[in-house]
Amino acid sequence: MRATAITTEASASAAASAVSPVAQTSPNSVTAADVSSAEALIRKVNANSLLQTQFSNTPPPKEADIGWLKAFLEWLGKVSKVFGDLLEPIAPILPWLLYLLLFALVILLLSPLVRAFISGKVERLFQRDSLKADAPWRPTAEAAAALIEEIDALAQKGAYDEAVHLLLKRSVADLNAYRPDLVRKHYSARDIGKHPLLPEDARPAYAEITRWAEKSFFAGIPVGREGFEACRKAYVDFVASEHLPKRPQ
Repeated sequence: MRATAITTEASASAAASAVSPVAQTSPNSVTAADVSSAEALIRKVNANSLLQTQFSNTPPPKEADIGWLKAFLEWLGKVSKVFGDLLEPIAPILPWLLYLLLFALVILLLSPLVRAFISGKVERLFQRDSLKADAPWRPTAEAAAALIEEIDALAQKGAYDEAVHLLLKRSVADLNAYRPDLVRKHYSARDIGKHPLLPEDARPAYAEITRWAEKSFFAGIPVGREGFEACRKAYVDFVASEHLPKRPQ
């Protein structure tokens, strides 16, 4: 048995030597041709642009600059400490003071006056009042009569531009009293005239008065008797009240 094993190992060793002669080659037996062939292969690989053969060192990621956050937190801590020092003497009764403040706030919100104020602000902000854009509206007969007398007095002096400007300003004031959610400080006369909440029956008269006022104010074109008469007629037709004073001859 032992002789057979030795013979088998020898046969396997001989077979391995015959199949892989390179394995038996010594490193000292590499020729210059082999080196040249290897260098040529390396140059060929490096010349291929589709293959990456060089790698640069990736710089380490920069740390986020949170110095401002640290400074803010430090400042907040100092402010908190100051308030803490101020409130320290009343610390035992501080919870009761907070309860009292909350109770006063609830009473204030339940007050009819405060509720009406808040409701009015909300309605003006979201334009949710009970009036409709097409609701009939006219200035009072007394207010209209007083306005007609004022503009007629100016017209008798030849101050037609001032009369038309006064008519426009007073009309805007009447609209503001009628619809507080319609007129804004930054609105121009045209903005008001195009506003969807402007009553339809007031649009023609307002447009006519605005047209002549713009000619005088922006274009520098005098209104004259013609413009004044047109604006006065538009306003009188809109008000349509028998109590208005007759036009002076």
